[in-house]
Amino acid sequence: MWARLQDRLSQVKKTSASRTIHHKNTRTQLRRAQSRITGLEAELTHLRTQVAPEKVPRHTYPAQMMALAVFMVVQAGSSLRCAAVTIEFYAKLMGWPYQQPSHTTVRDWVLRCGYQAVLDTRQLQGTFVIIIDESIQMGKEKLLLMLGVKLDPHRCQSVPLRGADVEVLGLEVQPSWASGLIQDFIQRNLAFRPGIEVAYFISGRGTSILAALRALNYDWVSDCTHEMMNIVKALFKDDRVMSRLSTQLGSLRQQLNLAKWSGLLPPTLRDKDRFLRIFTIVKWADRMDSYWEKLPPDARAKIAFYRKAVTILRRLRQVKELAVIASAILKTAGLCDHSRQLWHKRSRAYQAKQAVMSHKATTFIKRIDAYFEQHAALLEHYERLLCCSEIIESTFGRYKNKGGMKAISADVLSISLYNQPITASFIQLSMKTVSCQQVIDWQNENVCHNHYGLRKRMDKELKSGASHS
Repeated sequence: MWARLQDRLSQVKKTSASRTIHHKNTRTQLRRAQSRITGLEAELTHLRTQVAPEKVPRHTYPAQMMALAVFMVVQAGSSLRCAAVTIEFYAKLMGWPYQQPSHTTVRDWVLRCGYQAVLDTRQLQGTFVIIIDESIQMGKEKLLLMLGVKLDPHRCQSVPLRGADVEVLGLEVQPSWASGLIQDFIQRNLAFRPGIEVAYFISGRGTSILAALRALNYDWVSDCTHEMMNIVKALFKDDRVMSRLSTQLGSLRQQLNLAKWSGLLPPTLRDKDRFLRIFTIVKWADRMDSYWEKLPPDARAKIAFYRKAVTILRRLRQVKELAVIASAILKTAGLCDHSRQLWHKRSRAYQAKQAVMSHKATTFIKRIDAYFEQHAALLEHYERLLCCSEIIESTFGRYKNKGGMKAISADVLSISLYNQPITASFIQLSMKTVSCQQVIDWQNENVCHNHYGLRKRMDKELKSGASHS
């Protein structure tokens, strides 16, 4: 009897131990399952939040659609109508009940966001280098743009300025910019941003801008690209041999435009080329030299004239290559003792490799040496000077290549968004802070009537009058 009880007790203990282990495993699995469920519920909530239309107070369309439209216009170069059509398609993909907005609605979004970006620059603090220049668009309107680069000792000094390095500190459109207007423009925009301390300005040698900077007693650094451009113009503007070569290249374009050897045509020689077309001519001549042995006799006969212009091509090539060397140094390292030594080393090494060094190339070297000397006093104070304003030329080019109407108008506010992340939260802030009336007031104060718009309106009125008659 006792033995049976002992055996039964042993079996019960074993069963209890196995059940205890099973229950522990089950509880562990249950906890894991509950943890997964909690994580999946949180992820589902997050995904639902992401795909749900984010309401903007007092607006019909959600922030995501607004952000996409503004991004397309500002960053992708889309037209207003293209952006309007695209965000309607986006709404359908998301299953949202929103119709296509008008292109004027999209424009209002862009302008209000642009004005918000302008307002945000009031909070800027620190020492800035100011880049200023004016650009002609259509008619007689000129956009005066002022960009700021914050002086940061930790910024990489081996790359040129990028769009992310600059802030838009002022933009205004006027029929013309006299010295007094530029002074007022600079003073107003810097007073609007009291936390900014100006180190120096960078610009070309425009007389109005220089007169304004002298009157305001600001330090000034001459843009290196404009300096090199002026040197090239002084060297070649009256060169008859170069003019004759340019004329021959123009005639070649007319002869071969529809011929079977049209692939040999040089690019169009622009009259307003910044470097008097020397880069275009030298590049074309080098390309023809690389093809020469493969060309048949009749093709060689068409372009043989350039092979006789050995002397002028040597001059152009040497000046062009020296300009490339100078640009690589000045646009990255700026003006400093290191860049001066680097220019001296590379230019003299290049000079030593040439069998014949032209007088124009030697003059170019001397003029760049003088460019360093012109800024010696500022170098003693700042040790290193930024000296390239090509970022502002890139900004002008980006604005001119925008979609839609090409005339200057209030849409210059979109320039202030080039360096602005377009997010739903930024859209919310812009729509909450900036009203359409504020944009209209800004336009009345900072944008003149453009001739293109006036002509378009007159044409519309004439057509309307003709239809009524």
